[in-house]
Formats: sequence, C-alpha cells, structure tokens
Amino acid sequence: MSSTLPQTVLLDLDGTLVDNFVAIHRCANDVMQIMGLPERSFAEVKKSVGGAAKATMTRLVGEANASTAIRLYLEHFPTVMYDGLEVYPGARELLPALKNRGIKVAVLTNKDHSNSLKLLAHLGMDKDLDGIFGTNLVPWRKPEAAFTHHALSQLKMPAGTACLVGDSPFDIETARNAGLASAHAVTTGSHTAEELLPHRPDTLHPDLASMAQELWGIQL
Repeated sequence: MSSTLPQTVLLDLDGTLVDNFVAIHRCANDVMQIMGLPERSFAEVKKSVGGAAKATMTRLVGEANASTAIRLYLEHFPTVMYDGLEVYPGARELLPALKNRGIKVAVLTNKDHSNSLKLLAHLGMDKDLDGIFGTNLVPWRKPEAAFTHHALSQLKMPAGTACLVGDSPFDIETARNAGLASAHAVTTGSHTAEELLPHRPDTLHPDLASMAQELWGIQL
C-alpha cells in the first residue's frame, strides 16, 4: 500500500543513485601502490565505503597512514571517477517522476561536493535535481543534523515533511538526527538487508524502482 508523498526527498549518491565502486576501488588501490601497501579486493573496498573518503581510507590503511592516503585519494579520484560508473535501475526515472509530482528532490552525500556536481552533470541527472549537497563546501557531513538542515534551508523546505533514501546506517542515522519524517533504505550499496534492519529504517527495499512502487505507488 502506498503512503503519502513527502514534500522533499533527499537521496544519497554512492550506493543509492549510482554505482561508483569500480572507480573507488581503482583509486584506493592506486593509493596503496603509491604508498607501498598491499592492494585490497573489490569486496574489501566496497565494504569500507561509508562516511566519506576520510573514513573509507582510514579503514583501509589504518590511522598511522591515513593522512597521506586521504590526501592522495582526494587528489587522484577526479582522474578515475567515471571509470565503471553506472546508474542504478530506476534512479534516472525516479528524479523526474518525483519532481513532476511537485516534490523537491536533492542529493545529500558525503562525497566531495565538486566531484558530486561533475559526476551528476556527466550523467545528465543534475537537471532533475533541486539541489546537490556534498562535503568540503560546508563544515558538516552526514550524519550531522547541521548538514541536513543546511540542505533543507537552501531548498526552503521543513524537516518534518522530508524523507531520506540511502544505502547505509549513516543515512538512517542522518534522517533521525535531523528530525526527518522518515528514512528509507535500499540494498544496492555496501550493506545487506541483515546489516540495515537493526538500524530500523522505516522501509527497506532491494532497489529504487521497488521502493517507488511499494512506498509511493510510482511505476518507473
């Protein structure tokens, strides 16, 4: 049964709208090679994603090597960020479907703001968004409430009628911290249903197309 449509939908980027894991894995291993560290498998890198590049690289190389690894990663990522880039099923269609219903739609991501803008423009998805909010432009990141409130203030929309859609516990926590109406999770990213359920999302779906149909009655 479909529920009432929100006034604002905030969407995570990596693992929710797009699959950028090939580039993330390639960049991480390029950094490993430069630093003389052993390469990591695709599965290891994908599982480490969450909480922005700083957190990902710290998980992969440890605290002692983190500062150098993070700097190298951020410098190198723009050169590989389109490698293997794919849009998840339903993502491209969902954005205009929501906007055509009068809903504000924006991306809220811990990915670097500049890279997020370039990536979404490269895919032609920026035109269907009312806002793109990434890190390094403001001093906050998910799950800090101030980051979400900043995005909503730019959109001129209240928290109480907004929802967040994401693929990680960070996204669910982000929605709760900011007082959003709901948090919806998809399993297209780094976390399985079994890993997400303990964090109590309002709904859980295998992908965006299923979510749109089951939650809002939107056929993509």
